[in-house]
Amino acid sequence: MNVAIRRAQPSDIDVCARITYEAFKDISDRHQFPTDFPTLEFATEIIELLIESPLFFDIVAESSGAVVGCGFMDERNPIRGIGPVSVDRTFQGRGTGREIMKALLEGGRDAAGIRLVHESFNMASLSLYASLGFEVKEPFVLMEGKFRSQPRHGFEVRPMTSEDVAECAALCEKLCGCDRTSEIEYAINDFSPFVACRQGQIVAYTCAVSAFSHSVAETEADMQALLLGAAAYSSEELLSFHLPLRYANLFRWCLQEGLRALKPMAVMAVGEYQSPEGCWLPSFVY
Repeated sequence: MNVAIRRAQPSDIDVCARITYEAFKDISDRHQFPTDFPTLEFATEIIELLIESPLFFDIVAESSGAVVGCGFMDERNPIRGIGPVSVDRTFQGRGTGREIMKALLEGGRDAAGIRLVHESFNMASLSLYASLGFEVKEPFVLMEGKFRSQPRHGFEVRPMTSEDVAECAALCEKLCGCDRTSEIEYAINDFSPFVACRQGQIVAYTCAVSAFSHSVAETEADMQALLLGAAAYSSEELLSFHLPLRYANLFRWCLQEGLRALKPMAVMAVGEYQSPEGCWLPSFVY
């Protein structure tokens, strides 16, 4: 099938939001897992943020002048992050998703590496990404719930400030091997980032306790302190985040705290990839 790829425009927000909402809901409902876009309003909010921001590379696929798919790539950091990618349900399985992914990869051709988050039950997209060179690097689960414990003594957990950016970026570079300074700066303006300090030194930070933001810590104990402290600030009834399964003790701790695992996922990558040395919670993009 022939489709035309072009840059997304503000006038595409509504149709892209509908396509994203319906595509994610359809695959999640068929496999009986929760969707990352539970309402059309939420999908519209996210798509509007992506299309209107100059920090994201956003494209749509058109057929006979109608938008039938869309894809986004985070360009805030040297390592690019793809997602979400969606195709209208009536055009799925006809090569549209492949054309969108090829255009995104072409847009990121100068990047050292590109990553994405994959829902592990979606076998069609797994085959597509693998055929384009992506490899599974990190299996994880989406966690959701409310922590039972109170913040820990010995740690200071507080909102991140602009003065913390350099130290947080250095911690990410040290543990994850990649520069995410721009994303950290973005979080200060648009999210609710926090840092955890031990003896006056930042040992963990989160751009937001959310599946749409990443978190980094030197140890699993530091991550526990960060999560408990950030949760104490939150007005949300339930918190959600991605948890790599290699952190077995942290996973068991979350279960003991009353959280539950909602669905299996994985980080996939093409190009440069360094496995984090500390404790890392990936974002929706990667």
